[in-house]
Amino acid sequence: MSKQVGVCKMANSNTQLKTHRVLSLFKRLASGEIIQKSVEAERFHVTEKSIQRDLDDIREYLAEEQIEGKCCEVIWSPTHKGYTLVNISKTWLEKHDVLAIAKVLLESRAFCMSEMDSLLDKLLLQVSPEERQHIQKIISNEKFHYAPVKHGKELIHNLWILSEAVREQRQVRLNYKKENDDQYIQRIVEPQGIIFSEYYFYLIACIHGAKYEFPAIYRIDRIQDMVILSEHFSISYCNRFEEGEFRKRVQFMHSGPLLRIKFKYWGKSLDAVMDRLPTARVVESDGKVTLLEAEVFGKGIKMWLLSQAECLEVLGPAEFREEMKWSVGKMLSQYTR
Repeated sequence: MSKQVGVCKMANSNTQLKTHRVLSLFKRLASGEIIQKSVEAERFHVTEKSIQRDLDDIREYLAEEQIEGKCCEVIWSPTHKGYTLVNISKTWLEKHDVLAIAKVLLESRAFCMSEMDSLLDKLLLQVSPEERQHIQKIISNEKFHYAPVKHGKELIHNLWILSEAVREQRQVRLNYKKENDDQYIQRIVEPQGIIFSEYYFYLIACIHGAKYEFPAIYRIDRIQDMVILSEHFSISYCNRFEEGEFRKRVQFMHSGPLLRIKFKYWGKSLDAVMDRLPTARVVESDGKVTLLEAEVFGKGIKMWLLSQAECLEVLGPAEFREEMKWSVGKMLSQYTR
């Protein structure tokens, strides 16, 4: 009996060692490492044949996973004289995808240094060590000179909490500090969506119990603290907030009533205008001057229109045109007094 027990313990021990070995190999393959049988055999004190069987087990597992759409393969790399894990699925990030996303992240300036470092480190783990090193060299200067926006707050955790409140339609109590205001205000809001624009993340929310034509906009870094409440709110599907449609019509996150503006443009890049105003449409053009119409929320559009200087003229609505004339006159007075 004791001999049988000893055999069982030995078998269990061997199984545990093999399991540990296979998991270690798979983890390092997934991290982009090159696996050499001779090195692994020495590391685990087994034969190269044992390592080969481990790699075959990993191949068999991956072959089953491919049925689920996760397509990876362990192949021999003559260049590195070892085995490597290769992604053969279009659903995984590739080196050029990682580079593009890293560039956009750095340009956004939206995250504090610690969060940006963490995001880039995790992103770079999606590619092999060799490709990782290449991408790191490309972005090294931008990363070294990265200048996050001044608030310096960590945002990722709060973004997730608020997105969950949006999904579950739960009220949120928040303390919020407006720009150039020393006092915090407390609000109970019904979160509708989260938008990123011009370096900052914003919460779009309706104030509970208040009747406004359009939702309020809160910059998330200015939220001092918040509590997700147990109370729910309800919005019908047809009245749900659509971030994409809102984003097309809002400039510099200044909310307000929907305006249909009409303006003439004779600057150098009509494409830049169409990119800035996704709802814009060309009414007519003679090749030099283009007449456009666009739907926008609020008066944030005025900031962009004024930035076009003498290359643009607002035609309507009449009240908005007068407001533009007043602003231009006020600007002129700064230079003529």
